[in-house]
Amino acid sequence: MDSDGLVARRLIEAAARSGASLIAETAAAVSGWAVLVDPTTGAVYSSPDRAAAAGISAAAGAGGVAGGVAGAGGVARARARSGDTDGGTDTTVRQVVGATLVVHAGPDVSAHRVDLVTRTTAGLLEVRARRAEELTSAEMRLHAVLTRLLLHGETGLAAEIIGGLTSHATVYRLSGGADPQAAYQAVWRALLPTGARQGAPTLITLLDGELVVVALHDAARDDGRVLRLIARSAERYGLLGGVADPAPLAMLAAAFAEAGQARAGAAAGHRLVPAAGLGDRALLRIIPPDRLSAWASSLLGPLTPPQRQALEGWLRTGSIGAMAQMLGISRGTARSRLRRAAERLGGLETPLALAQLALALRAPAGGPAEAAGSAGTGPPAALPTELVDAALARRWATALTEPLDTAQRIALRVWLGHLGSVAPAAGELGLHRTTLRRWLEEIGRLLDVDLSSAAVRADLYLALETLAGADDSPGALPRRGGRTYQRSAAP
Repeated sequence: MDSDGLVARRLIEAAARSGASLIAETAAAVSGWAVLVDPTTGAVYSSPDRAAAAGISAAAGAGGVAGGVAGAGGVARARARSGDTDGGTDTTVRQVVGATLVVHAGPDVSAHRVDLVTRTTAGLLEVRARRAEELTSAEMRLHAVLTRLLLHGETGLAAEIIGGLTSHATVYRLSGGADPQAAYQAVWRALLPTGARQGAPTLITLLDGELVVVALHDAARDDGRVLRLIARSAERYGLLGGVADPAPLAMLAAAFAEAGQARAGAAAGHRLVPAAGLGDRALLRIIPPDRLSAWASSLLGPLTPPQRQALEGWLRTGSIGAMAQMLGISRGTARSRLRRAAERLGGLETPLALAQLALALRAPAGGPAEAAGSAGTGPPAALPTELVDAALARRWATALTEPLDTAQRIALRVWLGHLGSVAPAAGELGLHRTTLRRWLEEIGRLLDVDLSSAAVRADLYLALETLAGADDSPGALPRRGGRTYQRSAAP
């Protein structure tokens, strides 16, 4: 058996490398397993990985997770729980730096060795925490600066500071709670180890009293780890928040605004609200990613990067002025880029073309471009057959619009066909503008969506066009006395 001095030296050397190395060396020193458990995130480090569940269970049983921290340096002994395969050896649980260290020794390891290893590891974790605190203030200021740079479109400068950037990001905005500063500190502690493991930074800061998290990732959606941590933190600290759709870094300002809009719909029973509002009902959920990528590459291939940015900014914001401000260009340049994009794409006049472009811009990157499928003898489908077969498309569209009656579907389709403009849609429907606005509010409640979201509008329009028949026209609205029937408000 190695001497106490050799064991301590190995632990010190591991602590100098990383927290994960320290926990791995701790497990090796006791011929068992070791887990560091955070009250919010669960297992921060685990060696081996399969011991994480047993470590969390032991920490919860000792009061380190559900019951709070009993005091730094507190120690508990517990019998082995489910997942412990080393027989009846005791598990040591020690509170340390706001977390819980769980060490489970093998059957042939002495109590003295277990105590030495546990105390030494806890002490080294304390040292690492104090060293981290010395750097935390400066690092937090850096996160705030980087977040502001990205929101102002200074991606090049931010990349120089970070040392490289990913192509996309997901923005979270949270507020409320009894102690925003405590929530900020907790989210900071919870997310930084995750960002380090993923290899892409997660920016965390307080901006004007609200907690802002910018999770950087590649063009594909992030793996959901940050979302789960944010959701647990929101529940634990009473925060209400919104989550934007993943966006290119050039569109971060628009994503920031989307997250703020989504937060307005958060409540105690639903603390984290996605901007799109469709969740599992979204069109992206039924289209294979590789097929969507190939179709999008073919559709958007003629565009230059500046033209694509301008198109996406315009579709997200609905305004040339807002798009120009977001991209840091003049209105004239913005109009010129959109005009050239329209020429290369064959026009941007029809709402169906715009809805399909909005879908293509949300596609994950990659995949070779494919030529569009043959048109056939009938009119083109709202959802191209190379994306999804007609039967599946109709099932998806039917399920999405099921809460609406015929009049509501007609009104929504006409309004979306006028790109969300109430006055011309009301004129075509024969409704007063106030009546149409009331209908749209009711439709939003029935579908539980935010009709101001570009992604929601695109999916709804494609769904309604997929289902549209000869009778789905303003003339089919019920009439009374020559005037459009006024729908009664929903109970």
